[in-house]
Amino acid sequence: VICLLALAASVHGMWIFPDALHLDSTDVLNKNCGESPYTEWEKPEDAREFENPWLAVFRHPEEQAPFCHGTLITEQHVLTTAVCAESFTINDTIVALGDYDQSVNPDCNSAGICASTIERVLKEIIKHPKFVNDSYQYDIAIVLLQRPVIYRNNIKPICLPLIPIIPSSVHLPKVYNALWTESSSRPKQIMMSYISLDQCRDLTQNQLVLHEEQMCAKYARPSRLKLNGGAGSPLLAEYHDRSFQMGILSIGMPDGDYSMPYVYLNITAHISWLHDTVSEVDTESRADNSWLPDAVTEVDIESQ
Repeated sequence: VICLLALAASVHGMWIFPDALHLDSTDVLNKNCGESPYTEWEKPEDAREFENPWLAVFRHPEEQAPFCHGTLITEQHVLTTAVCAESFTINDTIVALGDYDQSVNPDCNSAGICASTIERVLKEIIKHPKFVNDSYQYDIAIVLLQRPVIYRNNIKPICLPLIPIIPSSVHLPKVYNALWTESSSRPKQIMMSYISLDQCRDLTQNQLVLHEEQMCAKYARPSRLKLNGGAGSPLLAEYHDRSFQMGILSIGMPDGDYSMPYVYLNITAHISWLHDTVSEVDTESRADNSWLPDAVTEVDIESQ
């Protein structure tokens, strides 16, 4: 059980994250998480190599184009939406990790450092038991990879905030949505601004039924980029040189312009379910010898 007896406060405009709470109070989440060579709060629109090593995409085996995003949260668990998970098939759907430029593999930077994309199929799909498809309520799912990954420069887990966050009542850090868009083979980082649920309802002319476990954000500045195809992608923030995932992209308005909001699932509203689900699945997987690498090398794992 996660100990959540901690206070978050806004002091002199700075958002306070109790580091020990987030990193040390759980045995299954936030291990070696959120590490990137780039730690500034204001992100460039074009992501740099190794900047989002937690990003994952899902695709069907007969197709190269991905249809949903996700984020790595442990060596064997990927976080995404329940709507995305509705299209997943065990032992068939492919999740790609460690990618940067989707047009090449491996990716090599200017220093000559190269990193390969790895692919896994799904062993288990766990959707939130209260998920409601029509309203996107509890739109969250965890998938268990057939085999664990090995952390490296281009594959690392994201940190998850373990304390409740109420966007309307605290000063939050700058946030951005990281994802591959339909128009770019490399990830984009779109700076976003939180808005209240009431503002969200007004901007969408009450087309959406919103719930307290959801939150809304819109573009922080005008942009021609669209988040189409970005379901499951993360809403992120930097703190103390680590990246934390605040939300999961759930609903967008496909015909709207940059002033229209997007709806995200609030991670902290579901953190107990997340933690307990990962703990339970992790225990079951370790009891099953099939999860073990069996001395397979890193190169072997990448090729499987």
